[in-house]
Amino acid sequence: MATVDRALGLEIAGYAAAGDAVKLRESLASIVDAGDVSRRGSWAYFASRFIDWLDAGTPEDTPFSVWSLEGNVKLPFAAFSAAPVVTCPGAGACALDGWCYSLKAWRFPAAYFRQVQNTFLLTKSAGRRIVANATNALPADIACRLYVDGDFATVAQVAFWMSLFNGRPDLSVYGYSKSWRQLLAYDAVGGKWPDNYCLNLSNGGNAENLRPAVAKLPIVRGDFLAVDIDKRLAGKYGSKEYKAAVRQAAAQAGISRPFVCPGKCGECTPKGHLCGRPAAAGVNVVIGVH
Repeated sequence: MATVDRALGLEIAGYAAAGDAVKLRESLASIVDAGDVSRRGSWAYFASRFIDWLDAGTPEDTPFSVWSLEGNVKLPFAAFSAAPVVTCPGAGACALDGWCYSLKAWRFPAAYFRQVQNTFLLTKSAGRRIVANATNALPADIACRLYVDGDFATVAQVAFWMSLFNGRPDLSVYGYSKSWRQLLAYDAVGGKWPDNYCLNLSNGGNAENLRPAVAKLPIVRGDFLAVDIDKRLAGKYGSKEYKAAVRQAAAQAGISRPFVCPGKCGECTPKGHLCGRPAAAGVNVVIGVH
């Protein structure tokens, strides 16, 4: 099997989100049977490693790192990802219309299986201990992005992460979310919000009516909004045409004084990335659908 199509990818991710180890293993075995496990870096190779880990009882030594520490040009932070769509109770047009950017990462087997692994871990008490241990082992005083892919699937997961970040006040954590019902439910029961977590509110979700309420949460920096532009300009962050198109789309949507996301998260302002700065509260960040 040279690749895994979106339908099979979502099916496997769905089993992980449900915590169904049996069906997850069966679907992974179908990839192994259709491929060549000896070809390093292939879908079959990584699926085989995943199966070995499941068969061993999901020990602490996971086949894929829980947190990705190496970063990249666009995202120079420690990063945690889960599988998109199946962990996104607030997803709307981003999932239904297929423009969820996270799905594009599925052309890389290791990235896909890390998402699936982390999704599965969060459904089990033993798995959550693995995630907690990996989070507590992060280097001191670093910047982290929670949910590069995926989102808070449940209120319990919101509570899990907020407790972890309360215990690691040295970390500077930021992220984006459409899981507004889950965030508000956590707040409603008196959940303790950490001072070191900065949240941006995405658009394209299914609970847009809750934006005013969730915007009042103490962790919220402001809005991060995707706007429709000419598809030929998608991802061309540095071009004048791209920036002009985003500003025009933002104006048409009634977004005042937009800050156009440059695509590279580490250097968008002289003081660091805007989305992770509580001091930038209320600034509307916009990006072209990509």
